Amino acid sequence: MASVEVPGSERFWTETRGEHDIYYRGEAIEEGDLASLRGGFRIGGMELAFGAELTTLIDEQVQLVSLVNITPSGVDLVSRTLSDPTGQASLVGPGTGVRITDLTPNGVDLTGLAGFSGMTLEDTRGFTAALHQITNSAILSGVVTNASGTAIDQRIDIQVRASNVGQLQMARQRQAIVDAFPGLLR
Repeated sequence: MASVEVPGSERFWTETRGEHDIYYRGEAIEEGDLASLRGGFRIGGMELAFGAELTTLIDEQVQLVSLVNITPSGVDLVSRTLSDPTGQASLVGPGTGVRITDLTPNGVDLTGLAGFSGMTLEDTRGFTAALHQITNSAILSGVVTNASGTAIDQRIDIQVRASNVGQLQMARQRQAIVDAFPGLLR
């Protein structure tokens, strides 16, 4: 390791081979590009950001969580995680290389859900599939099971954030003052 002096007497360490070290600050992203990654909409001057978290819990052990941002250009899947201490669940759907129809047992027909993402679990009690599908038109979370005695908990949490409410209130107050004195402040 060699030290490099930079303006402002800050010290950074860099490897002599030119590789990035732990203090590397990465590439700067332009503000416009960064805004498009955040998600959200501008409706009537109000800036709104939408997100959703879909959670399916099976027998208080196996958990599937999907996090998404909803943007004007579509749905951005932030993450999909499967927590499975039993070791018997499998992820399915686009991006996994496995379709739900590849893992369904005989007598269970899920061909209409082949494009959905989620997980399957097959144990001594039977078959269970938890599926999440998020589009511009709908947020769907469903469970298909033939397993008896299975405890299933489903949650969909939708977050809406208005980021410029203070600015909008100030604009309304300014307009109210201007309207209160017609002719004087125009």
